[in-house]
Amino acid sequence: MADLCPFFVLPVELRLHIYSFAVLDDPSITIGTAELIGSHPDIVHRLYGGKRSPYPGIPEHHEPVVEAGFNASLLSATNPATIQLSQVAPLSDDESHEYAHTAHLALLLVNKQVNTELKSHFKISKNRQTSLFLAYPHGLHVCRTLTPHLLRQARSVHVAGTYVSRTFCPIRSACVGPREPAPALPKCNGGVTPNSTKQLADLIASAFGPGATHDVQKLELRTYYPGEDSYSTVWGDDDSPTVVALRNIYCGEVGIEVWRGRHGTGVYLTARHIGDGEKKRIVSTTWRRLEEGGRNGPKCGSWIVDPRWPEWDQGYTMSDGPKGDLIIHRPHHPAGRAPQVL
Repeated sequence: MADLCPFFVLPVELRLHIYSFAVLDDPSITIGTAELIGSHPDIVHRLYGGKRSPYPGIPEHHEPVVEAGFNASLLSATNPATIQLSQVAPLSDDESHEYAHTAHLALLLVNKQVNTELKSHFKISKNRQTSLFLAYPHGLHVCRTLTPHLLRQARSVHVAGTYVSRTFCPIRSACVGPREPAPALPKCNGGVTPNSTKQLADLIASAFGPGATHDVQKLELRTYYPGEDSYSTVWGDDDSPTVVALRNIYCGEVGIEVWRGRHGTGVYLTARHIGDGEKKRIVSTTWRRLEEGGRNGPKCGSWIVDPRWPEWDQGYTMSDGPKGDLIIHRPHHPAGRAPQVL
């Protein structure tokens, strides 16, 4: 019989304390996807070599990325992350997406006993400091399917991305049927098209719903709606990330900045819990002008990445820019019925 590892001779309370040092080791984690750049044979080898297979549900020729630290390119729509295959060494068998490089997942893979102790007995410290940055929609999909455990250790969650509706016609300001043309979606690996609406709803409800399971102190959602007539999509499309967020925040303080521009609309939504413990929701909304697309101005869609990240304030702090046109406060006391979760 093999000798027992000295680590497992320690009392379980001490082992759990040691786990806490390993798990809570990254102040920021960014999750998104990166496009593979290189020759076709190099791309094929990267995706399929060593018995690997492409990660399902993300665009073709992309890889999921879970990076310790803040990486703006993983969130950006104007300067997206890429992997230059000619400049990187080949992947080993344990460097594929099946082995995401997070301390928590590494511990889960040690053996059955450690896995059981983490899932059954390990409690995340209330003093955790991790900020989780997710690219919408593909980084959200990677987080929900590959590293959902990171939500347990997150102090704050920041989601940034672009939304183009497939079911809403801004000109008619109404939902349209299948006969209407819809924007083409990028072809995804494995023939899997993630339900981004449900994934976002589940994430927000897990932090701000009536049965919240994650103690997230603050949510930030930055969504860009491209198109000069996109403003009605923000509020009229049931699958709009802004609508999904408001539908699943049961109580808390919500701040919304609506940035209207010639080429698109940006919505910055924040949510945090109200300290007095009262079950109410307060929504503050301001409308502002979005300047982009000019000769010397920022690129269309670059607004997605907040220049202040990875720094953030626990309360709502208005973004730098022109003064808002109007602010509305809407106190709301939720009824006994829970909000709908898609």
